[in-house]
Amino acid sequence: MSWFAVDDSAHSHPKVVAAGNAALGLWLRCGTYAAQHLTDGIVPGAVARMYGSKTQITKLVAADLWHERGHTCTHPKCVQPGPDEYAIHDYLEYNPSRAQVQGRKEREAEKKRRQRAGSGGDGGGGGAPRQPRLDETPGTNGAGHHRAQPIPADWQPSEADVRAAQLARADAGRDQLTGQQLVAVTRKFVQRQLDDRTCAVAWGGRWQQWAENERTDPPPGAGGVVVPFGAVQQTKGQQQRAGLARLFEQTGEV
Repeated sequence: MSWFAVDDSAHSHPKVVAAGNAALGLWLRCGTYAAQHLTDGIVPGAVARMYGSKTQITKLVAADLWHERGHTCTHPKCVQPGPDEYAIHDYLEYNPSRAQVQGRKEREAEKKRRQRAGSGGDGGGGGAPRQPRLDETPGTNGAGHHRAQPIPADWQPSEADVRAAQLARADAGRDQLTGQQLVAVTRKFVQRQLDDRTCAVAWGGRWQQWAENERTDPPPGAGGVVVPFGAVQQTKGQQQRAGLARLFEQTGEV
């Protein structure tokens, strides 16, 4: 899965601050859409309206984070969108173009074809399994490409993962997760992946979706009656005598 790459200082950029958190959530979502679908930073109007509101779209355009058709931005990598489309400002400055991604995939496919041809077509030549090199990074296939693996039991989301999930919750009108809730959400997420024996190359995006949809419990006292555990163990007669004793204490009678 592809993710929207931005400058490390983007979240504190004056344009982002001016747009506001809700609009920033739309910007991140549509940026991820553009990366996944290789649109070179073009966001269809229908997708923008599906992910956000008209007000959020207007704020992104006003902050020059998005461009409408006919824009006059002088950035050399800002493309011109079509009718009912938006262009993400300087998208191609930090993200590969569609041609670059497809070219890389074609080169990787050709490399694999040559490897299979050189090993008799079965990928291993009928010999012993390939032993990892001493300089090989754990979790890779030997060529530097990461492979899917089970989630580590001590896995934790990055600050960027938490920030993206909180922004998505704000965009959806949900309460922000507290530190304690983030710990609980992460514990449940890791346990579910372990129970399901799920394997993946990266876990940040999956955790963001999980945290974004997490339902928070109402604060204590929001409804219902809390009955002390000790009262449940008392007989009816004991409860009546305890109630009379409290009444005498309040009235001062003996």
